[in-house]
Order: sequence, then structure tokens, then C-alpha cells
Amino acid sequence: MTLQKNVKEISEKKSMIEIAEVVLTDEKNEMAFKELFDQVATIKKLTDAQRNDLLSRFYTDLNLDGRFMALGSNVWGLKRWYPAKQTTEKSLAASRKREQEELEEAELEEELFDEELDLDEDGEVDDEEFGFYEEAGFEAVEEG
Repeated sequence: MTLQKNVKEISEKKSMIEIAEVVLTDEKNEMAFKELFDQVATIKKLTDAQRNDLLSRFYTDLNLDGRFMALGSNVWGLKRWYPAKQTTEKSLAASRKREQEELEEAELEEELFDEELDLDEDGEVDDEEFGFYEEAGFEAVEEG
């Protein structure tokens, strides 16, 4: 059931949690809780007072319903999108942490490599430090 074609029918006949499943299925991507709740509340045409009353209930329902999975950082997806071995929040959090650590390690290695070469302001190797001019019989000329 696509969201765009059936908004009226969905809003009248389905619960908030069922609408959340339709929204995620239609988006085909994980979503932050706030964004998901806002879309569901808009479809249900909830007032601000109703939104405030139902916010915690919706969060509880997401946690209890087996179709949804918390991916960490308050991001939610449908459990069927993920392999069985990856369906625990701990394993997903560990996977995301590992990816972040690998990214940080690569950035650090790049910084260290740049420092080893002692790049100047223009990002070029400082020839004077390596003595290239002196070895070739030239005197270093300072730019100025």
C-alpha cells in the first residue's frame, strides 16, 4: 500500500504503529524517531495536544512491536531490512562504532603521512628540509 495514494484510508483505518510501518516501507530507508512521528502525526491529522499526549505511547509501541528495530541514535528501521545476525541493537551499534573508528583511523593516518612529508602551506613537500638543493650543489634560495 503506497502512502501517497491512500492517505485518507490509512489515516482513518490504521493505528499509528501500522502507519509507521507504511511510512518506513514507502520511504525505503531508516528514519529518525522525530521525523517518523511527525509524518505519522501529520497523516493522522493530530493536534499539538494530541501529539504531546501520544508521543511517549508511540515510542513505547515502536519498542514493543517486533516489526521495528532501533538502530541507535534514535533511528528506526524495519527489522525485515536487516540480516538475522545483525538484528540486535548491540550488534548494530558495534558495527556503526567500528565504521566510525575506521574512518577516524584513516583520517589520522592521512594526517600523520602529511606530517611525515612536512608539507608546506600549499600542500607541497618542503624541498629544503630534505636537502635536495644542497645535494645537487645548489644553495637554497628563500622566496620572499
